[in-house]
Amino acid sequence: MLALMPLGVLSVVQTRDALRQVDESTLKGVGGAALQSVRDQVEVIKEAQISARILASVLGRPVAGGPSCMEQVAAIKRQIPQATMVAYAPTSGLVTCASDGKVYDLSQNKMFQQRVKLPVPSIEYDPNAVLSKMPVVGVRHPVFDAKGQLQGYVGISLSYQSVSPSTYSDSIAMWKPSFLATFTRDGRILVASDAEADPERAIPGTMSLAELPARADTAFFVDDVADRSILSVVSVAHDLFVVSVWRPDSSSFLANFALPYLLPVLTWVAALAAAGFASSRLVVRHVRALSRSMSDYVSTRQRLQIPDMLDAPAEIQRLHAAYEGMIRTIEHEEAELQNLVVDKDLLIREVSHRSGNSLQIIASIMRMYRREANDQKLRLVLDGLINRVIALSSTHTSLYALSGQRDVAMDVVLANVIKRLKEIHGVALGVASKRLQPIQIDAQAAVPLALALAEAVGCYFSRPGLTRDAVVVALSENEGRIHLSIEGPEVPELSPMATQGLVSLPQRMLKQFAAQLAGTVNIRLEGDRATVDLIFPRPRSGQL
Repeated sequence: MLALMPLGVLSVVQTRDALRQVDESTLKGVGGAALQSVRDQVEVIKEAQISARILASVLGRPVAGGPSCMEQVAAIKRQIPQATMVAYAPTSGLVTCASDGKVYDLSQNKMFQQRVKLPVPSIEYDPNAVLSKMPVVGVRHPVFDAKGQLQGYVGISLSYQSVSPSTYSDSIAMWKPSFLATFTRDGRILVASDAEADPERAIPGTMSLAELPARADTAFFVDDVADRSILSVVSVAHDLFVVSVWRPDSSSFLANFALPYLLPVLTWVAALAAAGFASSRLVVRHVRALSRSMSDYVSTRQRLQIPDMLDAPAEIQRLHAAYEGMIRTIEHEEAELQNLVVDKDLLIREVSHRSGNSLQIIASIMRMYRREANDQKLRLVLDGLINRVIALSSTHTSLYALSGQRDVAMDVVLANVIKRLKEIHGVALGVASKRLQPIQIDAQAAVPLALALAEAVGCYFSRPGLTRDAVVVALSENEGRIHLSIEGPEVPELSPMATQGLVSLPQRMLKQFAAQLAGTVNIRLEGDRATVDLIFPRPRSGQL
């Protein structure tokens, strides 16, 4: 393949240059063919121009005893059968010299007034000629006297059918016209080779008829989904154009444009076939076998034997050996990692268990001091401390029970904390109502959230005479924010007036727990009910 690459590239470049030259010559030939298709009509217009110029010269310098104006316009009408009207219009606008013998008044005609202001020869398309009463191609020439003063205009009107194009086939370039039509500058079709064809569909590309005059006297390729075609626009007269669509003959197009690429293509196909067979036999099949073995190991963790590896090239054998060594290393490290995970889980369970036991011992010691204390204020302080220690102990007990999980089920943890606080305060069943969604968060966030719950619920449970559903605890999550709501009877510790002293300690503790969770705490009083709202974003792993 490397040896054939310079020859193949050279062949493709030469073929592409040859085809580009063919395209350039084809465009020139098609443009000339389009112009040739209207050659007879252009000759008629040129003949009308010469006749109008001669008649203007004769009328500007009349000869005594010569033919009259009517005789001269009638003679030109006979010489040019395509002419619908030949007339002389003086600057006054009163036409008395016309080939049909009638009298016309053009003094109020705007086009005539413009010609008088700008006395130059012109060729233009008139869709509604005043004299002919039909669409014509008008050839105008000004008439000057011996002193150079403008006397009027000579006009020869040619029927627009006279510029109907004829078909043309270039046997060399093998492009044939599929559609030819004359149209005006505003995109109106006059005569078409196929009267039933839709011009918008017959003309390829996205250009409309109104846009084609900008490309007058040019031919260019248009590539569409079906095939390649040539679009040619020829200017016949002012505001009058001929558009032609040329399409290649399918058999000749294949013979002239596809065959030059056939030899380089066949050469490269043969080279690729040989290289493909050799690479598949020597390299690819061994690589595919190794790839299948790797894929099977990733999906099933099973190592499959690779046959015929001894026949593979040395590089692939070394790659296979490296793969086998890597698999053995991965399996060994995975086994060690699994052992570490199991050991870590056991250690975490043991730490949580011992922490819970230690906190229970601390709570028991504090109860002993409470029973011996006579000071009521000291007892209240010890009660608060005991509740907080019990809440922390319950949290560690729940973490011990749920050990091995990445996140902690907070509905289970908070339910256990509420149950333990009921036992401590001797609260009857049904006093606390729980509406806890199954929310799992990082274990580090479980401790401050459980302590916040214990702080608020402990304040409610300390009030005597609680009835059924006196305390309502709700845990929910919405759009990544977790909301803990604790509602209960109004107590002094959760009053906005409690800002100093021992009674304000619960509120300060709640704010500290909320700060640890990167959240906010708010206490609302509605009648004789107090609600603690703790809202914080869901913590990411390792955030706290």
